[in-house]
Amino acid sequence: MFDKEKPSRAAEQVRRLAAEGKLVRHFADAPDDERRRLRAGAVEIVWPLVFLRVTRPVERRRGHYQCAAGVEWLAPDCLDRFHDDVEATLYHLFAYADAPIENLEGWLTSRIRQATVDGHRRRRGERGAPQRPRVPAWLVDALEADAWLVKLATAILDWVGTDTTAGASLWPLTAWTDQRGIVTGDHTAGESVVAAEIEVVLAAMRRRPAWYDKYVEGPLGRKQAPVWFLPRGVDGGHAEPEPLAPVAPYERDESLLQELAALAIDVITHRVNRGEDPCQVAAEVLAVVFGSPPPASQDLDRLPGDETAGTGLAADLIGDPQRLDCIVATVVELLNERNRR
Repeated sequence: MFDKEKPSRAAEQVRRLAAEGKLVRHFADAPDDERRRLRAGAVEIVWPLVFLRVTRPVERRRGHYQCAAGVEWLAPDCLDRFHDDVEATLYHLFAYADAPIENLEGWLTSRIRQATVDGHRRRRGERGAPQRPRVPAWLVDALEADAWLVKLATAILDWVGTDTTAGASLWPLTAWTDQRGIVTGDHTAGESVVAAEIEVVLAAMRRRPAWYDKYVEGPLGRKQAPVWFLPRGVDGGHAEPEPLAPVAPYERDESLLQELAALAIDVITHRVNRGEDPCQVAAEVLAVVFGSPPPASQDLDRLPGDETAGTGLAADLIGDPQRLDCIVATVVELLNERNRR
């Protein structure tokens, strides 16, 4: 916290320059060190006003009463919004305080709403999102002018251009479910219904890929990733986080099976071309490729009981004589079709 009873020399200089109408010109011509010092002094003046005039009323409307108690109580997302609003007000101060200002706090209070709105729009523009989200006429037609779906489309366009996250979710389903009840009068629908409706709106948006990439996909990709919290362990401590894998286990299993199948086809083709019996060769090769146990190192990165499922299932199929006969017949038929081409 800054000590408001003892303003720094930098804060006093900001007030003096503002009173003389020289703040904008001095800041623009000052070297980097001087700019940083003036910004620090301006922060002392700006941040209490931003919290009292913008942050506290907003947090109260959101029901964040603890966040409204003081800056030190702000939750991470709320603190980020507060910092953004302070930055926007500083930008406005150093850009427009070019006339003598005797009461700097009064001048800032009269302009703080405009400054924070302009800052919000600038940040949206930097992400490639429209500054004022509007649903185009073609999208309204695609949604058959459904009042709720059009409002949901507007909410999506607004959401992708903000820093706000929805916890571990991509979309704020809880808030939008409440809005759905207000618009439609149906308060029985849950978040799963809204999630399905989001997909309907996104599908309509994707009818114009260039528009979708510019105004939805692009800004969404620049949003901050949701905050992930460690789950609690049995003893009250934090559980060991699961490792992040580049691909899902089932995708690895599928890739392994495809590699083994390609290897088996190559070996079978080579031996058949040498004149060996296709059925006998297919049975022998499949038994070796899929019937042999995988190396012990293959499942070391998996949890107990989560061993490779794909190769185990293939081994079971190969071990069943009747199923093996069907598989061999299929392989031979495929080889014959390839040879006829």
